[in-house]
Parts: sequence; structure tokens; C-alpha cells
Amino acid sequence: MNSIDFIEPYFYSTYYYIFFLVICWATILYHVGSNTQKILHAKSSPMQFAALVLTVMITLYLGLRPVSNSFIDTIMYSINYERIDTNYRPISFHTEWLWTNFTIFCKRTGLNVFEYFLLIEVVYIGGMFVFAWKKMRTNLWLMMLFFLIAFQAYNFGTNGIRNGMACGIELIALAFMADAEESNFNKYFAFFLMFLALGIHRSTMLPTVAAIATYYYVKDTKLAIRFWLVSIAISLVTGSAVERVFVSLGFDDRMESYSSVHMTDDMAQYFSSTGFRWDFLMYSAAPVAMIWYVTRYRQFTDRAFTMFANTYLLCNAFWIMVIRSTFSNRFAYLSWFIYPIVIAYPLLRMNLWKDQDRKTALIFFLYSGFSFFMFFVYYFGSSGFRGFDIYWWKRI
Repeated sequence: MNSIDFIEPYFYSTYYYIFFLVICWATILYHVGSNTQKILHAKSSPMQFAALVLTVMITLYLGLRPVSNSFIDTIMYSINYERIDTNYRPISFHTEWLWTNFTIFCKRTGLNVFEYFLLIEVVYIGGMFVFAWKKMRTNLWLMMLFFLIAFQAYNFGTNGIRNGMACGIELIALAFMADAEESNFNKYFAFFLMFLALGIHRSTMLPTVAAIATYYYVKDTKLAIRFWLVSIAISLVTGSAVERVFVSLGFDDRMESYSSVHMTDDMAQYFSSTGFRWDFLMYSAAPVAMIWYVTRYRQFTDRAFTMFANTYLLCNAFWIMVIRSTFSNRFAYLSWFIYPIVIAYPLLRMNLWKDQDRKTALIFFLYSGFSFFMFFVYYFGSSGFRGFDIYWWKRI
């Protein structure tokens, strides 16, 4: 299997976002005129099959991307794949043994680098689909749109692919853990999946610990929200001191190299903004507002949502305390991969408003609009909007 070579890599992200711009806003137009709750009472429909087709299409599109400078991490993973020693590694809690052995297995079975990337994408996007199928089956189409158009979803499908793959496994684990009280199998299978995720990327220790803490101890969103607010104060008051503490814990060696303490002037030039990221914090606050509205203001109780909400709050609070890290978005993704769930779950599962279809459409408009806006801002601000910079104003 070869890469997709009829699309120039430079335009890859443009096609992705334009495609979703069309289908997301077509979905919005379909629901925004409704004054009822068709979304809540949806049953099996052809859109479930459409969601499956969409999942397969995007998996192939991202998985068979070419090896190009447009996907910086892809080049590094490609080089490592070609050079890897094909001797299997023993299981060790101090190494990412599953990632290494998965790569060795793919190499020894004769898969080329594009098939290797495709399998990674199957786990990454497949994790989203399995979660959506298990928890939002009657609204599979909308849930997959929430996942695939989320801010950073494209980036972790093409660059931070190991982190994305591990978080795909975590999503499945969260889906089973939400149903853990129904059977011990769900609980222990969730723990097993979390163990596998750690073998892919050790940073998933954070959502794993947060989910387990939520399942056994932190059962009230009020406490988690307060902890989230306190983490902002801690980060502002202590600066990089708390970051040094987390680095010293050594749960992920990458934290030391990403630490703002070790960032040089040469490294800093590659980042449009360093220090305390108010923009990222404001983005992260939207799910917190949803959690507060649903659980504190409206007093809704839902065991699964409480677990998802508290896991997000605990993970995001950790990120806020290391927000000055060079690759802050890498740590933010350890909570942001839960972001679509926290926003979508109440809209698709809870009876919040009489005109829930319309309000869901409006919220989804803002949600998807932010991702499109950030795409335009990024490319206008750096190299020009990919595609139009060559075919329009640069020719004037």
C-alpha cells in the first residue's frame, strides 16, 4: 500500500479542514431550525453507516499521508522505522515497550512505512469510533464530528502520532470504565487498556491516574472544579517552581527537555507564545463551564459524565501547573482528548433544554468554528493560507 500522492502534502491540512467545514456546517443547518429534541430521541439511522464511512475515509486519508516536511514528526518516525533493530524488547515499566515492539512487529512482517502509519491511525481514530459506538451509538455521526474537528485532532493524527495512538486506547478504556459498575469485566478490561496505553506513551499515566482517582475517590465535580481553579492560582504564584517539581518526579523523561527551565533562546524562537498561555487556558475553560452548568447549576447527575468531567478537570489542572513548558500543547492534549466528550455528552445524552436540537447546533457551530478559526489564523499568520497563498494573492 502506497501513500496518497495525488494531493500535495503542503495542501493536506487545507483539504481536511475545508472538507469538515462543509459537512459540519451542513449538519448545523440541518439541526438549527428544529425546536424539538430529535437528537435526544434519535434511534438507529443511516447516519450511523455514514459515520462509519467517514471514520474509514479519514483513517485512510491521514494514515496514508506522504512522508514530507509538512508533517515534521512523520519524518522522524519514518527514519526510526527504517533503522529500528528488529529484536523484540522485554516488558518494562520504565520503557514504552509496546510502542517499540509494535514497530518491530510491523517491520518484521514486511509492512512498509505507510502501512505502519495506517495501523497507528486505525488505533487513533478507531479509539474515537469505539468510544462513540459504546456511549453515543444513536448519535454516532455527531459524536465523530465532535472528535474529528476538535482542536489539535488533525495534528495528533499527523505529528504527535504516538501520543494520539495512546490516547485512542485511553478513550476505549474510559468508555469501559464508565460502565465498570455493570460488571467487573468492564473495570478490569479498562485497567488492561490503560496499561497498554502506558506501553505506547508513558505520559498517559496522567489520564490513567486521574480516571482511577475519579472512579474510586473524586466522585463530586465540585471538588474537581475547585482543584482546577486552585491550579491556576498555583501556576500564577509559583511560576516555574511547580514545573520543576513535576519534572523531578520523572514519570516521563520528555518533561525535562520540554521544561521552560531548559528552553534556550534558539528554541524559543520557534514558538509564537511562551510563558503562561492565557489563550490555551481560555480554550480549556469551555468544558469547565459546561461541567459547572450541567452538574452544579442544573443539578444533573450522570455517573459516566461525572467520571469524564472529573478526569478532564484533574488532567487539565496538571497541565495548567506546567503551562510554561515548551511543548505545552503536548501536555494539554492529555486532557484535550477528553474535551469533545465533555462538550458533546450532555448535548447528546441529557435533556437540558426544550429546543435542544437548536442549542446543540449553535454550540457545535462555536466548537467547530474555533477549530476553523485557529486553522486560518495559524496559516495566515505564518505561511499564508495553504493553497490560496499560491493560487491567489501571491500571483497579484
